[in-house]
Amino acid sequence: MRVAGVADIGGTNTRVALVREDGMILSVERFKTPAGTDPGEVAARVGASLSDLAGGSGTDLCGIGVSVAGPVDLKTGCISNPPNMPFDQVSVVTPLIELFGLPVTLMNDCRAAVLGEVFAGAGRGYRHVVYITISTGIGGGVFTDGKVLLGRGGNAGEIGHFTVESAYSQPCSCGCFGHWEGCASGRGIPSFFRTWCRVHGHTPHKSLTTVEEILNAASQGEQLALEFSGVLAMVNSRGLSTVIVAYDPEIIILDGPIVTAHRETIVDSAVRCLDTYLETPVIVVSPLGGNAPLLGVAAAVFSREV
Repeated sequence: MRVAGVADIGGTNTRVALVREDGMILSVERFKTPAGTDPGEVAARVGASLSDLAGGSGTDLCGIGVSVAGPVDLKTGCISNPPNMPFDQVSVVTPLIELFGLPVTLMNDCRAAVLGEVFAGAGRGYRHVVYITISTGIGGGVFTDGKVLLGRGGNAGEIGHFTVESAYSQPCSCGCFGHWEGCASGRGIPSFFRTWCRVHGHTPHKSLTTVEEILNAASQGEQLALEFSGVLAMVNSRGLSTVIVAYDPEIIILDGPIVTAHRETIVDSAVRCLDTYLETPVIVVSPLGGNAPLLGVAAAVFSREV
C-alpha cells in the first residue's frame, strides 16, 4: 500500500507525518514552525523530519504533500506573504523536490482540510462541504460538486478575511480592519477584547489577557468576559452566516483548538444568532482531532487531482 510523506505548516506549529493510502496515519512528528530570519529553515526542517520518519520506518514514499497556513502561490510553489509567519515568501516545493526527487503537492491548509474531511471525516457522503478552523488565524476550505474550490491561485475560501464588524475598527494581521480573523481568532480575541473594553470604558481584570483566560472566564460567568462573549458570538455568527450565503453548503465542519476547547462560547452561541436567509446546514465539530489537513494533502498526493 502506498505511503505519502506529508506536512502541515502552521503559523505557530508544524507537523509532519507518514500517511497510508487508506487514511491510516503511521507516524507524526511535531515542532515549532521556524521563525528566525531565514525562510529556508522551514522547508529544511520539514525535509529533515520527513527523512527521519521515512528512514526510521524503512518506508518508500510515493510523493510529498504540504499544507500551509497563509496564501499560497502554486506557480512558484511558495507561501506568499503569510499574515501569521514572519516571512514575505517561503519556498516549499523546490527544496523538497531537490531533497526527495519526488512530486510535491502544495495546498493551503484549509483547502487540504476540507478534502481530508471528505476523505476520512465528517464530510464523507456530502457533495457541498465547508471546513472552518479557528486557531492562530481563521481559515476555510470549500468542497463542492466533487472538487475543492481553489480559485486562480489556490486561495479561494479565505473566509477569515470576511468583514464582520465595523463598530470597533478592529485591526487584522493582514493590515485591514473588521475581519473575522482579526476579531475572533486565537491571535485576535485578546486584542478585540482590549479594544471592546476601551471603547466602552471598561477596565479588564489583569487576569484577562490571554484567549484562554478570557474564554474560561466567560464560561464561568465572569461579568465582563461574559458580556464580551456576546459580542464575540455575534461576530462569529456573521462569519458563519456569510459562509452560508456565499457557498450554500450541506454541512459546515468546525475545527481548531479554540473550537474544541470552547464549543459553547464559540460554536453554540454563534449558531443561535445565525441569519436564516438560507436553510441552515448541518454544523458539526471535526471528528479528526486536528488531522484533517494531513489527511487531505495525503489524499491529494494519492489522487494527483487537486
